[in-house]
Amino acid sequence: MTGQSASNFYDVAVVGGGPSGAMSALSLAKEGVRVVVIEKEKLPRPKTCGGGVVRRALGLLPVDVTGAIERECHVAEVNLVSAPLHFTSKREEPMVSMTMRENFDFLLVSAAKEAGAEVRERCLVHDVSIHADKVDVVTNEGSFFSRFVVAADGAKSIVAKKAGWKETRNLAPALECEVAVSEESLERLSHAARFDFGLVPSGYAWTFPKKDHLSMGVLSMRPGPMKLRRVFEQYLELINLNGVETIKRRGSLIPVSPRKDGFVRNRVLLTGDAAGLVDPVVGEGITSAILSGMIAARALLEGGLDEGKVKEFYEYELSRKILQELRLGRAVAKLIYDYPGLLRPLLALYGQEFTEAVTDVVTGEKTYRKMLSTPSNYLELFRIWYRKRKEKYTN
Repeated sequence: MTGQSASNFYDVAVVGGGPSGAMSALSLAKEGVRVVVIEKEKLPRPKTCGGGVVRRALGLLPVDVTGAIERECHVAEVNLVSAPLHFTSKREEPMVSMTMRENFDFLLVSAAKEAGAEVRERCLVHDVSIHADKVDVVTNEGSFFSRFVVAADGAKSIVAKKAGWKETRNLAPALECEVAVSEESLERLSHAARFDFGLVPSGYAWTFPKKDHLSMGVLSMRPGPMKLRRVFEQYLELINLNGVETIKRRGSLIPVSPRKDGFVRNRVLLTGDAAGLVDPVVGEGITSAILSGMIAARALLEGGLDEGKVKEFYEYELSRKILQELRLGRAVAKLIYDYPGLLRPLLALYGQEFTEAVTDVVTGEKTYRKMLSTPSNYLELFRIWYRKRKEKYTN
């Protein structure tokens, strides 16, 4: 893999400077591949995201991101507000490391740059033109020619659209807010990552404590129009959040299902949100973004930049390491979000077990596959059901 003499010709062009793009560029640059990261904003740039980096994601990173962590959460709270039911899970190691995404992403892109990747900021992609042996990425800074493109440009991926993909993902509407509160309110809500069910139709609300404010939001797994601003105001009242000083609101769409028409097409590889690789239970996408970016880089390296070999390797590894797990996660998500009438009785019976199980998944201690394929788990659930049923009739 040798670089070309032309200054605008690269082995790989990575579009997007988030975790997926940064990890792909870093992995490639370390192996001497001539790679450019095309980022539409000036870095570091604001990013609509709760900023909670779960332990399983941190475990994948070859970069020290300690400088971006504002608070570590060892406790997760799950609440069903309509019941009410409350469950708490605790771990000795942090479950979630709270960051501001602009700082987290900047550290990752900086690592890729130090490894040899070129980074082009304020570079907005207008079009993608596919040729037999290269791809032309047309931007406001001119054209970038490369043998392959890694599309890491998020849920609204312009690269995917221009390269011919149709929209086949389930796009979940979300409202994410940075909320400045009083010291008293910050202290009260600073000890746990909080998830509240029963307020948002087919979704949940969350509160993540940062260093000097709260990252909060509401998310519905049901596509289509949703009055999330009104729901968010109800959420503030629900948790008795007085003394709100300022609120910065940003709407977004979270792709909670993978694309149905493949992930590689004509020398373009989709990663992260552009591919729809988001955990369908909790809406967390940083883990799959990091992993898919690394898999894309490995596919390009192992495939020797041969189109057929790269496609075969990438889609096989993506299926084995990400897609199978997401399919099983969707079975859990369907039970939670598609049958709201079942949620209360299920949590009443198994709420603590559910909270512990999901915590194990996000920390990387277990997978959905292991959770759903272990017979003893079903036996234990039956025992819990039988015990509580017996207690009910005894009392």
